Amino acid sequence: MPMSAEDPGKPNLPGKIDPRKILLQENAALSWCRNSYRQAPSPLAFTRTQGRFSGPELPHAVLYLGANAIACFWESGLGRDLNDRMPVSRIISESDLKNRIEYRVRIKSKKLSLFNATDAVARRSLGAKTAACFLADHSVSRAWAKELMTTEVDGILYESTRHSPGLCLALFETEAALASLSLPIKVGSSYDNATLLAALFQEGISIIGE
Repeated sequence: MPMSAEDPGKPNLPGKIDPRKILLQENAALSWCRNSYRQAPSPLAFTRTQGRFSGPELPHAVLYLGANAIACFWESGLGRDLNDRMPVSRIISESDLKNRIEYRVRIKSKKLSLFNATDAVARRSLGAKTAACFLADHSVSRAWAKELMTTEVDGILYESTRHSPGLCLALFETEAALASLSLPIKVGSSYDNATLLAALFQEGISIIGE
């Protein structure tokens, strides 16, 4: 699966980062999507599960948000599992989709220090030579996240590499990030989202009954 319309190049591992040189932005969008398991302790539970920018060895837990419901689904646990399967095994049950709940999450303040991994100038300020540092091998992207977590950064803006592109936010569990989150508003289950179901069908994914 291609990561973008253009070849992002070969990733490099981070060296020593000078926090004074990192180009950050403080204008995060105020509304995001969240896809969470129905039985999760909280829809805004931060995770240390091994992922693109999260892991048990990293300084902060991470909350993954998406600009739209489809990109958010592919970045969630269910979407990641589905994406890793062979084409002949890309089957999902109605109950699995009903157990994934979609929320709208508002960020109450734009005053978060975010690293925009989609910005080439910002990447160069960090020493990342290519977009693949944040889009390719998860062990590489985790290494960059770990370095950013040692600075005053509250999260990473990045483009989803899944089948439906869309901006995503890996929010670090910092004091500023926690203070910025409002209570999530439940939208419905992934099974209730006709636009998402249509996108899954377009990807050749079969949905089976209970």
